Amino acid sequence: MSSSSKEEGYQDEKNDDKSYDIIETIDNYSGIQSNIIDVRSAQKVQETSNSTSFPNSAYEAFVQLVTKHKLADSVANDIIHLFNNFHMDPTATLPSNAKAARTLLDSIKIPHILYKKTIVMEYNQIQYTLHHRTIFDAIKELLSNKEIFKYCVFDYNPEYITNDKGEQERCYSELYNSEWWGRTQKSINENAKVLSIIIYSDATTCDMLGKTSEHPVFLTLGNIPSWRRNKPDAKALLAYLPKIDDNQKKQADFVLAKHHLFHRSMKILLEPIISGGLDLQTDKGIFWCYPFLSILLGDLPEHHSITLTYNSANCKMPCHICTIPKDELNNPLIDYSTIQIRTPEAMQYVLENGISEEYSLHKIENPFWKLS
Repeated sequence: MSSSSKEEGYQDEKNDDKSYDIIETIDNYSGIQSNIIDVRSAQKVQETSNSTSFPNSAYEAFVQLVTKHKLADSVANDIIHLFNNFHMDPTATLPSNAKAARTLLDSIKIPHILYKKTIVMEYNQIQYTLHHRTIFDAIKELLSNKEIFKYCVFDYNPEYITNDKGEQERCYSELYNSEWWGRTQKSINENAKVLSIIIYSDATTCDMLGKTSEHPVFLTLGNIPSWRRNKPDAKALLAYLPKIDDNQKKQADFVLAKHHLFHRSMKILLEPIISGGLDLQTDKGIFWCYPFLSILLGDLPEHHSITLTYNSANCKMPCHICTIPKDELNNPLIDYSTIQIRTPEAMQYVLENGISEEYSLHKIENPFWKLS
């Protein structure tokens, strides 16, 4: 544990009782979410019919090639030069250069891949903005890909194998094989489908020197088999979370402000799925689906941020999953019956009864509790 992490942990405990008056949340997010996601093939044509389009099929195929293989402009320009010198079809023309192709691609407006800005919070007279699109638009991007949709599973599918003794054994390889999926399916209408949402977020540096960093949030679906989900095109960029500048670190309430900003941003992103079911219109018909947040992926600091627990090995209960005291954390002989999991209900009780410091929990209402 670095000294900065220790200092942050101590700072967390000291400032939890601090007034939040200087942290102003701006409730200007008023986007009304549609409860219909249309991933039919015909819909793609309709969405782009009234906007800029490619001059011909050769032009479109070239742009797809450049984006798929992430070709440098110099390589793309060489392909253009070769094609223009040797192609036989006078109607099949390519752009003058790679830059012109990228400019045309940027001008094509497809609604579900457009991002917007939402002011999340104002802190020390600085406004912090979330760059994002709706969670339904990210889902649409994934399921509009027919090479992904054809492998999707929407029904609970327990799997069994025969062991060496000839007995049937339960096998768990996918989310839709799990007990969680079975319980979730029973909690909704028998004719409805489970739409399993997986969110991954992690701050990352953007250059070799570490001077520039961003905090992207990606989305994928548990309905996609893991072998297909692990391919790059099976993940959709949902948002870039705002970050409070490092030059604010000396502020006494810096850590709490970070937590407020993170959770307010995540609340905006996940709010649409709280409203209930949606209609998924596909080439195979309409699926009535209920979206559920099934997995949150991230590193240890990310999980501390999500659970609003102190990020310090020196606090009373350093684990973000359970409430084992610091002195018992490495005890292999601990009585497992004494271990209490940090469930939303348990942590809500801790917060309401004013004992959050004893449980190394920040005094902030956690929006993820509403998704449990």
